[in-house]
Amino acid sequence: NFNVFLVMGRLKEVVVNLETSLLDNNCTYWKSRSDDRGLHRIGLCCVNVGAVYKNCPNLERFMGIEIDNVSQKQTFNKWNGRIKKRFYDDYLQQGGSKETKAWAKTRWISRRPVFPENIVNDGVVNQM
Repeated sequence: NFNVFLVMGRLKEVVVNLETSLLDNNCTYWKSRSDDRGLHRIGLCCVNVGAVYKNCPNLERFMGIEIDNVSQKQTFNKWNGRIKKRFYDDYLQQGGSKETKAWAKTRWISRRPVFPENIVNDGVVNQM
């Protein structure tokens, strides 16, 4: 289980290379059920897409999904709603079969992630 919160102003693309030998255990997201790990939770597992909101303003692609034309100048809820459809479409292309509501409940962010205080303070990374 590994989770990253990115604060990188010049970052253009997020890529996560998965271990392909883990066919039925591709997702290690800590809240996932053992029988629901065949498809990776893009945007939730490893790197939380919600954490890039206003922390990676130049991000263009997140694991192959184009997000650069969705402005980070709007509220988090509006931004999240606009990119959610793109990630759901990608889930369907991977072979997922859940309806949007069921998918969002187990495979999508419901609120903006909170950074630990010792890492970020007012958008500035603190020295550790």
